[in-house]
Amino acid sequence: MRNRTIARELALQALYQLDLRSDYMTGDIEAFCKENTDKQDIYQFAMSLIQGCRSHKEEIDEKISRVAEHWDMHRMAIIDKNILRLGVYELQYREDIPPKVSINEAIDLAKKFSTKNSGTFVNGILDKIYTQFGAGQLPATAGAENIQAIPEIDYGNADLHVHTNLSDGTMSPEEVVDEAIRLGVTTISITDHDTVDGVIAAARYGQGKNINVIAGIELSAYLAPAEIHILGYFIDVNNLSLQNILKQSHEDRRKRIYAIVDKLHGLNVNVGAEEIFTLAGKASPGRMHIAETILKHGYCKTMAEVFSRYIGDHGPAYVPKKTLTPQQAIELIKDAGGASALAHPGLTQRDQVIEELVKFGLKGIEVYYPAHTPQDVKKYLTIAKKHNLIATGGSDFHGERKAETPIALVTIPGSLVSELKRSILT
Repeated sequence: MRNRTIARELALQALYQLDLRSDYMTGDIEAFCKENTDKQDIYQFAMSLIQGCRSHKEEIDEKISRVAEHWDMHRMAIIDKNILRLGVYELQYREDIPPKVSINEAIDLAKKFSTKNSGTFVNGILDKIYTQFGAGQLPATAGAENIQAIPEIDYGNADLHVHTNLSDGTMSPEEVVDEAIRLGVTTISITDHDTVDGVIAAARYGQGKNINVIAGIELSAYLAPAEIHILGYFIDVNNLSLQNILKQSHEDRRKRIYAIVDKLHGLNVNVGAEEIFTLAGKASPGRMHIAETILKHGYCKTMAEVFSRYIGDHGPAYVPKKTLTPQQAIELIKDAGGASALAHPGLTQRDQVIEELVKFGLKGIEVYYPAHTPQDVKKYLTIAKKHNLIATGGSDFHGERKAETPIALVTIPGSLVSELKRSILT
C-alpha cells in the first residue's frame, strides 16, 4: 500500500473520531497518527490532510451541501461525510495532487470503510464538486478506472517571484493581485520570505478573478559562508512541518535583527531594532527593513549602497540566517507537496553547489531574473539542461523598495510552470 494511501486512512479515522467525540483534541489526533505509523512522511501527510479539512470545514461542507441535491449533511453517514471532506479538500485546496488521484483514493476509502454503495455515492458528489468548482469536467461514473485525465491549467505568462508587505515588499497581497491583473499577467507566485501569510491572503482574494495564484515561498538556507535562497512552488501552506519551521524562522529572524543592529552600532550606524520591527509590522522582518531604516536616518542614499557598505552577504554587518541547510529547505518543500528551485543563482554565485542540490531533490533553477545578464541566462540554461532542471523565472517584485523591478518585468511561459508542477510527481 502506498504511503499516501495509508496517510489518507489515518486522516479519515482521525476525522471520524472528531465527529463522534467532542473531547477529541488536537493532541489526541497527533498521538493517534504517531501511534499508527513510524514513517514521518505518512504522519506529516496525514496531519496536513486533517488540518486542511478542519481549517476549511465550513467551505467544504457548504460545497458538499450545494451539490448533494437529496442529501442533508446531517443525514449522511459520518464515515461518508468525512471521506467527502477529504476528497473535496484535495480537489479544491491541494494543487500538488491530480484531481483523478483524489477521486480514485476517495472511492477506494469508501469501498474499504463504508457500504457497498458508498463508492458510487462519493464519486457522484466529488464529480459534481469538480464540475461546479473546479477547472474542468469529469465523467460521472461510479468506476474509478473510468475517470479521465484532467486538462492542464493554462498558466499563460507567469511571474514566479513576487513579494508582499507580509514579507519585505510594500504592497498588500490584494494590491499585488490587482497590479498583476492590471499588467496582464496570467499567473503569479507569492514567494514571501519564510512566511505563507501573503500567499494565503492573495489566493483568497484572487479567487474568481482572471489570475492564477500559485502557493509559493522563499526559504533562507545557510551554506557557509553565506545564505542560499530556495524557492518553493505548489506547496501545501497547512503542512505541519512547514508551519513549525516558519515559527522557528520568525524567531531566528528577530534574533538576527538584533545581531545586525549590534554590528551596525560598532560601525557608528545608530539604528534601533525596535524601529525596524515597527517598520516590518506583521511581516517577516529582514534586511530590506534594516536597509530602509538606514536610509531613513541618512547613512546612505540608496538601497544598493546600504547592502554594499553594510548588510550585503560580504558586508561588515552581515549576519547569516541559519535555521535551515539547503538540503533541509529542499526536503521541507518536498514534504509540503511542492517543487523547489534555486533562487537568483547569478547573485548567489555558488554554481559549484548546484549538482549537490540536485541530489537533494532540487527541481528548478531561476534562469530568468532581472539582474541576470544574457550571458548568465545562457549559462544557467546550460546548467538546467545538464541537470534536467526546469528553467524558472520572475521579477523578484518588492514594490517601492525595488521600484526598478515591477511585476512582469520578467515572466516565463506557462508551459514551464506546467513542467514545474509535473515535476512534483517524479
